Amino acid sequence: MSRPGLSITACLAEISLRLAEAAAVAKAALACAEGGAEREGLRIAMDLDVPLSEAGTLHAAACLIGRLERSAECRSETSAPGR
Repeated sequence: MSRPGLSITACLAEISLRLAEAAAVAKAALACAEGGAEREGLRIAMDLDVPLSEAGTLHAAACLIGRLERSAECRSETSAPGR
């Protein structure tokens, strides 16, 4: 069922990258805010939207792939000869 580029492992790797990017942005925003530049911190924090949204979409994709694989396994088990 899984194809190169379309796998749970690939999705998890991409989620990890997006979350690492989001963590770096959040740290930068916090550093600005703690340094007294709250408006700049907020401006930087607004850049969290894209990586967090992408991480959520990738999570949903990984879950869907898992459900499709389980469904395919169940179908193949029930259609196996001798059942």
